[in-house]
Amino acid sequence: GEFQARAEALGQVLRDRLLAMVGKGIVGFRSRGLWAGVDIDPAIASGREICERLLARGVLAKDTHGSTIRLAPPLVIAEEDLHWALDQLEAAVSA
Repeated sequence: GEFQARAEALGQVLRDRLLAMVGKGIVGFRSRGLWAGVDIDPAIASGREICERLLARGVLAKDTHGSTIRLAPPLVIAEEDLHWALDQLEAAVSA
């Protein structure tokens, strides 16, 4: 359906952006469609600390398992908003 196709297309954008962040505060990630589990370098911060930094930047994310955060944007997100949220993640792990 339309939402599944949208999740796949935007999921590729999500994967490409996260792949570019590996080694820059992110040690790895897993994704399916628009869902992603992002492993934060524990030397940088905990997952909770990154989620708090994201919250201060206007992005909601959930910390799981210590150094992992969960990203689950809505299927109706605009591509430009997805890029903005990922820019915030990049800034949060760089801070």
